[in-house]
Amino acid sequence: MSNLLETLQAVKFLVDANGQRVAVQLAIADWNALLSWIETKEDEELVRAVLPQLRDLREPSQPTNWVSWDAVKDEW
Repeated sequence: MSNLLETLQAVKFLVDANGQRVAVQLAIADWNALLSWIETKEDEELVRAVLPQLRDLREPSQPTNWVSWDAVKDEW
């Protein structure tokens, strides 16, 4: 998928007897690329949500509810 807009413009529609759109069809490669794009956007949102906490870690005097890696690495 070269870009999302191009892919969305290339979808094909299934219409009923009244000419109403009832389904969308797109190539499997485009479907997989669309899913990947959605997952990337979800990941970006997760990072945005955690960034303030990550910034707080730069300030050692700030209390944090994060656990150090050394405290949990043996459990993983």
